Amino acid sequence: MHRFAGTVAPFLVIVAVSNIGLSQTTVNPDISVIPRFLIESNDGEKFSQGKREFSQPDFQFQELELAIQSYLNPFSRADVILTLPGPDIEAGKLGIEELYATVFRGLPLDLNLRFGKYRVEYGKINVAHPHAWPFITQPLSQARFLGEEGLNDLGISASILLPTGDVYSKLTVDLLRGGAIGETAGISDTSGSKPFYANSARLMSFFTLTDESDLEVGLSTLTGIHDPYNRDRFWYLNADFKYKYKPSMYTSLVLQGEYLYNTRSASQDQPLVPFLNAAGGPETRTINSSGLYIYADYQFFKLYSIGARYDWSEAPYSKDDKASGVSVFAGYYPVEETLGLRLEYQHLKTETPVAATAVNTIVLQVLFSLGPHKAHPF
Repeated sequence: MHRFAGTVAPFLVIVAVSNIGLSQTTVNPDISVIPRFLIESNDGEKFSQGKREFSQPDFQFQELELAIQSYLNPFSRADVILTLPGPDIEAGKLGIEELYATVFRGLPLDLNLRFGKYRVEYGKINVAHPHAWPFITQPLSQARFLGEEGLNDLGISASILLPTGDVYSKLTVDLLRGGAIGETAGISDTSGSKPFYANSARLMSFFTLTDESDLEVGLSTLTGIHDPYNRDRFWYLNADFKYKYKPSMYTSLVLQGEYLYNTRSASQDQPLVPFLNAAGGPETRTINSSGLYIYADYQFFKLYSIGARYDWSEAPYSKDDKASGVSVFAGYYPVEETLGLRLEYQHLKTETPVAATAVNTIVLQVLFSLGPHKAHPF
């Protein structure tokens, strides 16, 4: 009896300590706060008056992000991302940007499962929160085809690692509610009808080129209903890459880009104007358009970064509505990941069949992080 007790006692102590650790993880999640502030000036506000001069700098509260994250158990974790956009600061309207759980262990075939509201793994930049970008402004193709908030929807996602040897490859498939596109690059449904589901998939591979460099490539697709009244469907095809060269701990070069191709059947354009044939009757048109971005970001002495980005994009409903831009940006992170200052200059041109405009914008961004969810990853 004493021998049995001596054997069991250490085991009970280990179990008790493990339970205490798990309880602490579950009861006390990681909480982070990341606010972003802007000072912006552009020369487009007075252009209609025939003037080309920069406006008085405008101080703005851009957004506050509150992240609550924790492991639920050894097999899953939960993430809650609440945001307070600048325009809603006085009203104090916190919104749910993401709220999801991820099961990353214990499923057949080492399957990973995610469900809730989340940034869909479509392309490369969509999953990154804006505070983690090396620049300030959103790439044009992402804003035009996915909206200012990106592809963020209610759904369920399954991902699996593929048996590709030394090459890390992953396939992710999503079933989405489908409302995110209607609110951005589609037509909003105000009739209260049932949701039209969307589907997304991404195949990515990660290659280690040398001890100092690696390459990630990906192919994504997204399909859904962009016009709930006529049940017109769209397809997005996306190719992305990210090359990183890191010769030392404090120096790195990142090259990243994406190309998005859009094809859709449309009975009306986004302002709800029906398409008509030569006889004046309704017709359904096939619209093909595309967009891309590519950028380079060079980090040096750990605290500094400089880079440039090129954008070009057509519109979801027109090849004749075009925009292009060139941006140069710099970053300074004096306290590593917890505080950041970014400066960006952007020259943006827009062209439509009736007009063409060009605007220059200078933006200074200040952001900091309270908690483990850092403002800028190195």
